[in-house]
Amino acid sequence: MKDKLKPLIKEAKKTAQRAIHQHLAVQLKEITSKFGEGSKKLDKKIEKEAKKLARKFAKDIKINKEGLLKDNTVVKAPEAAAPKADAPAKPAPKKVAVKPAAEPQ
Repeated sequence: MKDKLKPLIKEAKKTAQRAIHQHLAVQLKEITSKFGEGSKKLDKKIEKEAKKLARKFAKDIKINKEGLLKDNTVVKAPEAAAPKADAPAKPAPKKVAVKPAAEPQ
């Protein structure tokens, strides 16, 4: 039972960490845009610091173990979204150049 529970808890904490990181980054970017024009350097620093802070917060999160065992489908990643290795790759449709019709003179 512990073998099944440990990966579920780990995945739930990672999911929580990603959510915290995204929300923090969005909120900080909104706040900084109110005070002035943003820059790539500032955005990069915001992303980095939000990620650090999200890690710290995610460590302290307590996960409901009973809920994970009953409904572990919430934590699983969707398998249908990932392309299968067995399926052949579809070629990209070729672009056809449209030539303007010749005008009679």
